[in-house]
Amino acid sequence: MKKVIAFIVVALFTVSGVFAQASWKSARHSLYWGIGGNVTEADVCPVDGHKIPFKTINGSLQLGYENRFAERFSWRANLLLSRLQGFDADSDVDYAKKRGLNFRTWVFDINAMLNFYFLKPKDVTPESTFGQKWSGYITVGFGGAFYEPMSSIRNDHNAAIWYRTRHVGAEARRWYDGTTLTLPYGLGFKYQVNKKFNWGVELLQHIAFTDYLDNVTSNPVGGTPSNSTFGRLQSAARGNFKSGSVRGGDHWDQYTTAMITFGYTFTPCGVKHVARPKYLN
Repeated sequence: MKKVIAFIVVALFTVSGVFAQASWKSARHSLYWGIGGNVTEADVCPVDGHKIPFKTINGSLQLGYENRFAERFSWRANLLLSRLQGFDADSDVDYAKKRGLNFRTWVFDINAMLNFYFLKPKDVTPESTFGQKWSGYITVGFGGAFYEPMSSIRNDHNAAIWYRTRHVGAEARRWYDGTTLTLPYGLGFKYQVNKKFNWGVELLQHIAFTDYLDNVTSNPVGGTPSNSTFGRLQSAARGNFKSGSVRGGDHWDQYTTAMITFGYTFTPCGVKHVARPKYLN
């Protein structure tokens, strides 16, 4: 009798293990997209303390694919489009207000990321409680980005016209290629609505391996502006600095994104998984 009981116990654990494995493997592929905002941390519009100028906040969109290769780990391919901006006039730092620079740029970031679920995703059933439907993860990745900083000058009607500044030559180094490596990291939470759909929130910090996102670095100011449109733009991009002076610092630029995400779990065509008994669904 003891052998029979032992056999039943072992069999139950084995079967439950098989179904548990099949459960997370059947949910290993998903697509997601997100929408949210960003804040830039660069030379233009520095802040004193934790105050965030409202005009610095801008929008971000993301799209990606996630593959869960273990119960607590997944990798994902992530595409992120962000519009970054900053205005010295909105800064609470005196030297920035006197400098008077501004910038705007689109950043298209392509990266691969690794997720670790410290709150493991669980199967959703009609009996699942609100708390059981949540999962949480930390993430880190590596990728590359394209960017094109711009600065504005006023026309005869006092309207701000934006121009590309990579080749303006506001500093001694006249140009740069508009690409950079990036290091994103952060954390997120997901709420599993049902077996196919989830929504969540994600907060990421993006370190760019460049100081040129805002077209301001620690290189000395160079060139003599003329009265042409190019000269006026060069003068605007230099700010209130004379030739040979320095406009900014030498640290890498970075920005933070806060997103609301939406995910869809799917099974690729031709892939079959072990079916779960109805009483376990």
